[in-house]
Order: sequence, then structure tokens, then C-alpha cells
Amino acid sequence: MVEAHNTDQNINIGEIVECTVEQIMPYGAFVKITKTGRKGMIHISELSYSFVKNITDVLNVNDKIQAKVIKIDEKGRIDLSLKQTQEPPAQQARPLRRAPFREGTRENFRPPREPREGMRDFHEMQEAYREANPEEADSFEKKMSAFLKTSEAKITDLNTRNSARSGRNTRRRNNNSRDY
Repeated sequence: MVEAHNTDQNINIGEIVECTVEQIMPYGAFVKITKTGRKGMIHISELSYSFVKNITDVLNVNDKIQAKVIKIDEKGRIDLSLKQTQEPPAQQARPLRRAPFREGTRENFRPPREPREGMRDFHEMQEAYREANPEEADSFEKKMSAFLKTSEAKITDLNTRNSARSGRNTRRRNNNSRDY
């Protein structure tokens, strides 16, 4: 029969226990729980609310600390947290970021502005310009078409040269590897 290990010798999840630091590793600290003599581990992410690069900045061997039991797994291993015994730091007020307005989102976003009187949207302005300057609009289209044709011709030429080069190398390799 398998026992449930959510409690272990009067240790409950959520309880704050007194511990002694026995060993420090790069990923956390192993502690001995004074009440039971059992070992537990405090992961580096559970040491402090701020970033901890080096565990010895927070703990040293033989330090007496109080930690909160956060997990006891099916094998009886005990995970502890030092930061959960501390008061969390006050949240710094962050400025609201502007995001596109969507129906049903938070109320602090403004809907898109209605066009002001006398303003036209981009497409109206573009159409008006094409009507006023038909020769330039056509000339742009012609320039773009010529550019695309030239680009395609250059790409085709480069591909042809590369395939010819790789073909020569293939023939040379094949000639060198023949058995005579």
C-alpha cells in the first residue's frame, strides 16, 4: 500500500518550519528541518522575489532560517520556499501601453478616432492624385514592371551560371572517381 505524503511527521504543506542550511548547490540550497531532522531543498527561484545569481548572496552554510513548506512529493522529498515567508515587494506602477482598440477589451483603450471634417483617408488621396497626374501614375506602373522584368532576368542568369558551375564540378568529380 502506498502512503500519501502530503504530511510527513507533523509537517504540513503551507507550514513555516525552522531549518539549518547544510549544503549550497548552483541550483538551490539543501536544508535540515529542525523539527524532524529531515532534509529539504530550497530552489534558487524560491530564495527571493528579486533575481538571485549567486545563492551565497542570500544564504550561507549553517545559517538558521525559516522557510515555508510548498510541496511534499510522492517520494517524500520536501520543497521549501524562503521568499514566501517574506512580504512581496510593492508593485511598481507601470504606464499603460497603447494597444489597438478591439470591441470588448479593457475600457482604458480609446476607440480609433473618427476622421475630422475635411480629412480624407489615404485611398481617397491616392485616387485623387492618380486622377490629377495620370502620366505619373502610369509612369510608376511602367517603372515597376520594368524593374521586375530586369530582376527576374538577373535571377535567371545567376541561377543558370550556378547550375553550370555545379554541373562542371560534378563531371570532374565523376571523372576522378572512375575505375580504369
